[in-house]
Amino acid sequence: MIKQTFLYSKLEDLDLSMTFYSNPNKSSSKATLLYFHGGGLLYGTRDDLPEIYCALLVENGYNLLTIDYPLAPEVKLPTILTCLKEAIDWFLKNYQTTLGLKNSDYFLFGRSAGGFLSYLLSARSPLPEQKGLISFYGYYDLMNPAFSQPSSYYNQFPKVAPLTAQAMIYPKPITEISINERFSLYLSGRQFGNWLSYLVNTPSEKETFSLTEAELTELPPVFLAHSSADQDVPVESSRIASNKILNVTYEEVENLPHDFDGDITKSEGLQVYQALIAWLDKTLTSI
Repeated sequence: MIKQTFLYSKLEDLDLSMTFYSNPNKSSSKATLLYFHGGGLLYGTRDDLPEIYCALLVENGYNLLTIDYPLAPEVKLPTILTCLKEAIDWFLKNYQTTLGLKNSDYFLFGRSAGGFLSYLLSARSPLPEQKGLISFYGYYDLMNPAFSQPSSYYNQFPKVAPLTAQAMIYPKPITEISINERFSLYLSGRQFGNWLSYLVNTPSEKETFSLTEAELTELPPVFLAHSSADQDVPVESSRIASNKILNVTYEEVENLPHDFDGDITKSEGLQVYQALIAWLDKTLTSI
């Protein structure tokens, strides 16, 4: 597996980069997964997908392009989405010349908050080259009451007062920061029910950045995965979506934490990625 880094854009003086995971024999590649990481849109890094899954995807003919985006609250959702549209444009302009690929077929793939971004871009910026959408424990609706109310799960932890949390906000945009350095900002947001205020400019934008039932029915083929015991994003988010999306495959694992695929000692993660590869193959052959 080869790893290469490319710069796709700049936001002010901040570099926006991507990592390209591919097979040396690119002629065998079937499509590219454009990947958005999780972290509540407040923290994380583009290269957070465990290497075992990256290698599995590449071995099975799928390139992976993991993409930076500027984090909230230094920027808000409109800016994040604008940058990701630039990343998709970069891929479509450079897949042949820079990446050496024979086709521009791609899937949007996100985990948690990255799944939310994948939903939004698939619904609001559809392109013929996109063949499907993959959301692992993601959500499509900021109107979900769980996101605006104090979380009973997160309130088990020591309280982080909003003013303490806000001291972690940088004066300029950033693209990555570790969970250890900034989880407290997300924790406080969920404890006090004000997490969404970091993402949107006004309360009415919560509805603006939520998919309607009609938009769900118009999505390309979708692969969803979620744990029944998710303590962060309610599993109902994927269960409801799986009933409303017309062309959907849904894998639910039992009694594991939110990011169930993060613990590579558990077999469930690997099984879901194998199911994902089977779905990718089937989706491409049915086009």
